[in-house]
Amino acid sequence: MNVGPYRTNKNNLSYIGNKLFSPIKEVRNIEPCILDKRHIEIKNHKKWEALIKIWDGTFKASNKFMEKQGALLFDLPITTRMISSPGALTGTIMSDVDPFKIEFFNKKTFLTQSSQLYLEFAITNPEISSVYCWEKSFRREKADFRHLPEFTHIEFESNLCFEKNLIIQQEYVKFLISYLINNYKKELAVFLHKKDINELKSIAHMKNFERISFHKAFELLKKKTGLAKYDNPTIKNFSAYEEVLLCKIVGKPVFVTNYINEEVAFYHANHPQKKDLAINADLLFPGYGEIIGSGERVHTREETEGKAKHFKLDMDDYFPYIESRGEKDPKIHSGWGMGIERFIQSLLKIPFIWEAKVFPRVHNQNKP
Repeated sequence: MNVGPYRTNKNNLSYIGNKLFSPIKEVRNIEPCILDKRHIEIKNHKKWEALIKIWDGTFKASNKFMEKQGALLFDLPITTRMISSPGALTGTIMSDVDPFKIEFFNKKTFLTQSSQLYLEFAITNPEISSVYCWEKSFRREKADFRHLPEFTHIEFESNLCFEKNLIIQQEYVKFLISYLINNYKKELAVFLHKKDINELKSIAHMKNFERISFHKAFELLKKKTGLAKYDNPTIKNFSAYEEVLLCKIVGKPVFVTNYINEEVAFYHANHPQKKDLAINADLLFPGYGEIIGSGERVHTREETEGKAKHFKLDMDDYFPYIESRGEKDPKIHSGWGMGIERFIQSLLKIPFIWEAKVFPRVHNQNKP
C-alpha cells in the first residue's frame, strides 16, 4: 500500500514526501526546529488552515463515532498519583518513559500519561458501560519523528471483551478516514495527491485489518531479512523500522497481538493459555507504525494486587485502582488509546510529528 510517510530502505527509515515536504533519506535522528514563527505563519499559510480544519474534522468524526457506540464523554484530571506506565520509575519495564513530576500543594504529583485508569473507574458503575475522553497526555521524553512529550489522546474503555474491542478500533479508524475524505477533501488535497487519497479510501473500505501475534511478527521479519536479532522476540527489537517493514510484508493495517507480559504495562490481563503473554495489541498503520495501543484489563482484585507488587508499584498510590476491582464476579473490560497527532501524521504523510500540530511542545522549544 502506498500510504503513510515512511519506507524501509536497507537500514534507513526514509520519508517519501508529499505535496509540501520533500523526501528525506533518514528521519530518525532529526531534531525539532523552525517552530518559533508559527504565530506569524498561521496568518497566511494554507497548510495551517488545512491542518486546523482536519483536526476539527477528526474531533467531530470521533464524537459522532463514540455517540454511535453509546460511549459517554468523561472529563478527567491531568494531575495524578497513578501514572499508567510506571515501569520507568520502578525500573521494571524498559519501554516505559518517565512521567513529569510537578509540585502540587507540596504533594507528590505527576502529569498524566494516560487517563485509562480513571476511565476504568467509570465503568464500574453498573449503569455505565462505555466511556471515552479527550485529554492531554504527558511523557518525559525527547521529541522525535513520532513522539511528542505532550500530545492529544483519545481513549476509550468499555465492558467488552478484547475481540470486540479490536473491531471497534478498526471501525473507528475506517470511519475517521471516510469522514475526512467525504467532508475535508479540499484540506486533504493540500498535503496529498489524488492517488494518495484513493489509497486511503481503500483502507476505509477494507472488510478487516490483519491480525498477527507478536511472535509471528518476528518470524515474518526473520524470513524477510535473515537477521539473527529477530530470533529473539522482544520489544527492544521492535521499533519504528520493524513496524513499517512488517506493514509492508502484510500489505494492510495490522494488529500485532499478545506482547510479552514483562515488557508491557501492569494492567494488561494475562493470556489464558500462555501466562507469559498479555492480552493486548498495537494497531500498525502502513508506512507509519503504531497509532493505537490497546488491551484487556486485569480482572480480579487479587490479580491486580499481584501485578502491582510484581512491578514494584507504590501500593498506597495505586490502592484506589486495586480497590476498584470486584472481589467476586469481576467484569471483563478492555480499552484503547490513540494519539491524534500520530493519526494525522500518518494520514497526511507528514515527515515529523511536530509538523502535524500547529503549536507542538517539544524538548528544545516551548514557544510560542
